[in-house]
This record gives sequence, C-alpha cells and structure tokens, in this order.
Amino acid sequence: MHDGKLRTISMVALAAVIALGALLFLPKLFVDIYATNKRNQLTGVIWNASSEQETVVRFAHWAAGYWRIDEKKDFWNRLRGLPKPFKPSKNSISFLSGEGLCTEFVAAARWVLDNRLEVVRHDVLSPRSGHSAISIKLSDGRWVYADPFYGWIFQDENRLLSLAEVRQRLAAGEQLEKYAVRLKPDANAHYYTALSESFDAKEFEAMDVQLRLPLDGRKRWSMGELDGSWQDVQRAGQNAKLTSHFFYVGRRYPTNIRFHYYLPEDARPYQLMFHLTETPTPGALPRFSIRPVIEGKTLRFRLGPSQRILSMDTGTAPGRIWFGIDRFEAIADEPSLRPRTAIE
Repeated sequence: MHDGKLRTISMVALAAVIALGALLFLPKLFVDIYATNKRNQLTGVIWNASSEQETVVRFAHWAAGYWRIDEKKDFWNRLRGLPKPFKPSKNSISFLSGEGLCTEFVAAARWVLDNRLEVVRHDVLSPRSGHSAISIKLSDGRWVYADPFYGWIFQDENRLLSLAEVRQRLAAGEQLEKYAVRLKPDANAHYYTALSESFDAKEFEAMDVQLRLPLDGRKRWSMGELDGSWQDVQRAGQNAKLTSHFFYVGRRYPTNIRFHYYLPEDARPYQLMFHLTETPTPGALPRFSIRPVIEGKTLRFRLGPSQRILSMDTGTAPGRIWFGIDRFEAIADEPSLRPRTAIE
C-alpha cells in the first residue's frame, strides 16, 4: 500500500515536471512558428517581384514601416530573458521586435533575404555616432545599399546604388537629393547629409577612420578626467566630432576599424598619451605605426616634425580585446610642457 502511494506521488510529480517543461517550451515553439510564418508571408510577396532590384525595394519599404527606431515591441523583447533552452531563436525575436536597434534590424534582414541574396552588415561612422545598415549583392555581382532603419535607399533613375556610388556622385559635385529615396515620411537624413564627413565599410572590409586632432594653435589639448571611466572621453570625442569610437584602443566592435590620428602641420614634435582604464597587456595591444612607451596604464607616443600621423590597426585576430581610454592628452613636446611622468 505504501509503495503504491509512493508510485502515485512519483507519477504525479513526473507529470507536473513534464507539464511545466512543456509550458516553458511553449513560448519558444509559438514564437519560432509565428515568426517563420510571417517571414514566409513576406518572402512570398517580395519574391514575386519582377526583378531582384524590385525585391530589394519591396523589402526595404516593408522593413521601414515595420521596424520603428523609437518603438520596442516589449511583448517579444521580454522573451529574451528566458533561459537558453526555452528562449526563441535570435532570428525570430530580431524579426518580430527589432528592439529599436540597427544591429537587430541587420540580423532580421539577413534572415529574410539571405536564402536568395547575399546580405552583409554595412557600418557607417559619422563625426558623432555609429550606425549599421545593409548591403545586398545581386546575382550580377553588383552591390546595392539599403537603410530601412533610418528610411533610405539610393537610386539613379531605376537603378539602385551602392554607398560607394553615392559617394562618387557627391564627390563629383552632385546633390544627394537627386539619388536619395525616402522609404517613410519621417526618414532620418542625419547620416547621409554628412556623408562626406563619414566613414563606412562592409563587414568583411577594414574601415580607415581619419581623426584630425583639434590642436591648431594649441600646445596642449586633452579629453576626459582620470577617474577610471571612459564614458566622459566618448562624450568629449563626439563633441569634438572625432566619432563616438574615440574612447578605446583595440578591437571593441566586429568591424576592423583602423584609426589614424592626425597632427597639425606645424613642424612641432608632440606627445600623444593614452591613459587607459586598466593596465594593458603588451601582447593584447593593437598594432601601432609608432612603438609606444608603456608606463603602468599609460601609452605614450612621441611624434617628430616629420611624423604627423599615428595609426592604430586592430588587425584581423579573432575576438574583441580593447582597453578604455580614461584620459587622452596631446602635448607639444617642449621641456616646459612635458608631463612629469614621462619616461625619457
């Protein structure tokens, strides 16, 4: 009798565990099926287009209306907090929510289009911030650029353009308005009206970022306080139009960004000093065109009259190894201005 009760209790407990597990799996199952169904409905529409270009245009218009910059679909985003075995796939959540992030949009766009067309992340770095859109490779080998997140494609009559082609036309003196096509009434033009001051690269390319330090007429210039934080340096870099990436050395983002720090042509030697938030490991530092003197948390570079550029190449090593900049200083290399901590 006692054994029978134990068996009954065990069976009830097992059934409860199975039921709980099924309940936990339901969100994953439902969301993945729902997202796949919506994706299939979309692809059924866009792949009925008369050409690959028209497919891209249809997708871009749909995406611009579905993923809103200022809208986070909280119902879907809450599912990101589920334990890994019960969490819906990243593709499903990215597709359904977008989370108001350009990188989530890129993941979703790849999921929709990658079964027919090659889609790559296309990064754009403006004087004050960073952004990701997409470039799509057509079957004839031509790349076209689309940014439904901010609401733009670029077109010359009926021919979609790559971002490189847009740059070429602007460099030739043509107006952006001639080629820019709005995907929605409130399209944000911030990244494209300042395109001549921006840098860009596809995800498999290196991005060369030219940073002209505002030193003209100054013997000393700095950013940030020695407080163990890089956030103030990032803000100062944005205010100085040195991009939102002027706060670290190394590789922090997937893009291989090569920074080039330009000094004024005043024939004066300078010291550039990166005071980092932590002591750097020499083997983990990026490649510099000039070897630094390392003193504790500080990297110091001396640039003579013939050296006006310090380049930092993050290289192609896998992983993201970076060190935050606590304070940055550029100092004319004159005896009265040299920092006391400098190593001669």
